[in-house]
Amino acid sequence: MLYATQFASLGRNGCIGDYCLVKSGFAFKSSWWTHNGIKVIKIGSINQDNLNLLECSYVDEDKIEKATDFKVGAGDLLIAMTGATIGKFAMVPYSSEILLVNQRVGKFFLGDNPVEKLPFIYCTLKQPEVYYEIVNRGQGSAQPNISASDIMSIPCVIPSKETINEFNDTAQPLFDLIISNQRENQQLSELRDSLLPKLMSGEVDVSKIDL
Repeated sequence: MLYATQFASLGRNGCIGDYCLVKSGFAFKSSWWTHNGIKVIKIGSINQDNLNLLECSYVDEDKIEKATDFKVGAGDLLIAMTGATIGKFAMVPYSSEILLVNQRVGKFFLGDNPVEKLPFIYCTLKQPEVYYEIVNRGQGSAQPNISASDIMSIPCVIPSKETINEFNDTAQPLFDLIISNQRENQQLSELRDSLLPKLMSGEVDVSKIDL
């Protein structure tokens, strides 16, 4: 609502690349995948507005240095660049884990404290004309696909730096709350997945709990 109030009447005078850099994630070798270790976010983890960290793949810790540009943390923004989920994007929630990004997942480079620049680009991607431009550019082949340079060239509103900073400063507390809540949801999902098999098998007995 705040974005629409401030920017809806403005023309698309720039492009996403005028605001930030976008790169496709690191090309991990298939032989590197393990059953545990450091989580790697793949396309399947990205649902619109939600990042499912329970569906990640893993690599050994020695791969962190190789993929150092593709470590992500709270407030980073990721986008699916291929397949049926092309154009879907999600914020990285607060997490104590080290998270890496696989190829074909685009990372928006927003600086050392990404949540400070997150609101403007997130709301920009929410605009129908921007989202559909991303999806449409990815069509034309059997497997929908878009490059990082294509994403950066998508036309969008680029106000003055002062106006963008003011918008980000105003909206940041809300985005902080959202990514904090997403982390809590992840923790509750992990707890559910841990307890449910034990409840089903009878390992955990709740029959005597007085509700």
